[in-house]
Amino acid sequence: MSSSTGKVLSRRSLLRGLGAASLGAGLGGLAAGCGRSVAALGAPELPPATGTYQGPPVTLRFWNGLTGGDGPYMRKLLTRFQALNPNVTIQMYAIPWSNFYQKFPASVASGLAPDFGLMHNFQVATNAARGVIVPVDSVADAVGLSQQEYPATVWESGLYQGRRYSIPLDIWPDSLFYNRRVLAKAGLDPDRPPQDAASYQAALEALRSKNIAGHWLASVDPQGVGRPFDSLLWQHGGTHYDAEGTTANFTSAEAKAALEWQVSLLDQGFSPRDASGSDANVAFKNDKNAFLWGGPGALINDLSKVKSLDWGVAPLPRIGPHRAAFAGSHQFVIARQKRFDPDRVAASVAFISWLTRNAVGWAEAGPIPARRSVRQSEAFQQLAPQTRVARGVDFIRFYPLIPGIADVQLTILYPAVSDVLLQNSTPERAMEAAVAQAGELLQENRQKYEGSR
Repeated sequence: MSSSTGKVLSRRSLLRGLGAASLGAGLGGLAAGCGRSVAALGAPELPPATGTYQGPPVTLRFWNGLTGGDGPYMRKLLTRFQALNPNVTIQMYAIPWSNFYQKFPASVASGLAPDFGLMHNFQVATNAARGVIVPVDSVADAVGLSQQEYPATVWESGLYQGRRYSIPLDIWPDSLFYNRRVLAKAGLDPDRPPQDAASYQAALEALRSKNIAGHWLASVDPQGVGRPFDSLLWQHGGTHYDAEGTTANFTSAEAKAALEWQVSLLDQGFSPRDASGSDANVAFKNDKNAFLWGGPGALINDLSKVKSLDWGVAPLPRIGPHRAAFAGSHQFVIARQKRFDPDRVAASVAFISWLTRNAVGWAEAGPIPARRSVRQSEAFQQLAPQTRVARGVDFIRFYPLIPGIADVQLTILYPAVSDVLLQNSTPERAMEAAVAQAGELLQENRQKYEGSR
């Protein structure tokens, strides 16, 4: 093993260990998995709920990770709901996501769980397998959840072992944010952002002719290059893992094509080397960068705060043969309790039902409503940037529904991509090492969450 490969493996092992520690600390036998499947833990049935609440006064605890600019929007919606339902008080606890995923299982194990929470779609299967959230099939019925209301990717994302464990609130597809002034400076049409590989290449070349590096690749930030890598892999027809979720495909021809395109941005001078996501964002706001690839939840409101900035947004360009874009989703979950209080469950379901139907207020924070009927509403059509992002909803892709998959992506694959772009390793060495590390962790996860097979 070369010293370079050893450094990659060593750093990745440390990251993986930290990720596993944060996900498993303080859980006890229930949440740590210990080789027990959710079937062995049992899946309790919730008390009946109708989607409205007329019972005695209750106070609910709602946990989420909305500590950024999206938090005030959620609190505003809580105030609206409570004005309509004065017998329901909701205490919102916004906890940084990394701490949230540590504390949530621990709260269940200690008997101090919140009534309900908001999780990322790629954490639902993990927490379902741990047994810290419960099936919400009956909640889906009360909310009026139906396959016709959601894209197939979103509809399927809350399923684990044949049961539904989450109610989708929103979708946040990675999209193309473009600086209209910078495009115009290069002689490009600011009203027609590039939407395929040829027009994107031509735009970058035109920008380079004006000494503008048009696409700042966030090589320093693993997520900043990892999510675009996901989109490019899917666009080239690839998959991250085999159907059983036991083997990583990071060395496939499709993965190679995705990584080569990212490397080409650096080699052709379309992006500075060693840039961070913050660097790219600041350059965009100061008319020195034409394109950002990122999620609407973070960028729409951030860019809107710069009143002098002239920007637009569109679906990601199709660089490969297929349209595809990484996306995530916030989804409601019900925490496992030692004993369910029927009134608290009914009130929780009433809020979840109300918010999914009134998600235009949440869309103001940037994310796209998950329900098709809300996206088609006149109120949503008034949100110009969000409606343009929504044009890409039919092409979204999620991580596969495998317990522990976020740990594999965030601590193994994404750092490997970053290592290549920072020239810390060759593509071959980095991806081969990542395949080996991912194979080990995938097997560990199968034993931890689903028991030995």
